[in-house]
Amino acid sequence: MKKEKTAKTIVHVNQHMLKYNQKHGTDFPVLTVKHRGKTYYGHEVNYHGPSTTRYQPSRPLSCGAVCWVETEGNVTVFDWTAKFQKETHPMITSERKSMRRLGTKSWAGSETAELVKDSDERFDLELSTAIQHELAKQ
Repeated sequence: MKKEKTAKTIVHVNQHMLKYNQKHGTDFPVLTVKHRGKTYYGHEVNYHGPSTTRYQPSRPLSCGAVCWVETEGNVTVFDWTAKFQKETHPMITSERKSMRRLGTKSWAGSETAELVKDSDERFDLELSTAIQHELAKQ
């Protein structure tokens, strides 16, 4: 069986977005997720595999971040305000989705219903987090 290709995913807190939210009283996602050359934003990230938190002030990322999380495992990014936030932010140019899976092709392309029927423990947290958030909005 051929092993699926993995790619490094990097997650860090976007200080510019954090300061913008504090100044303007907004709730834009402050976590920046870089995966396969694209940038996504979220309020929460679940890691489904080993990850490493790095603090390297002498070797920051190109964006200036000195502390970040790296993983080659699959991740789920949650953007809790994607559906109901009317205002836009110039830094967020990609389509906003409430939940986005990043990682191997089979993981990223899977639907929640497919994951539930397999009842694998690693998806319980993802599903319960999404359900709790939806219930809290009601």
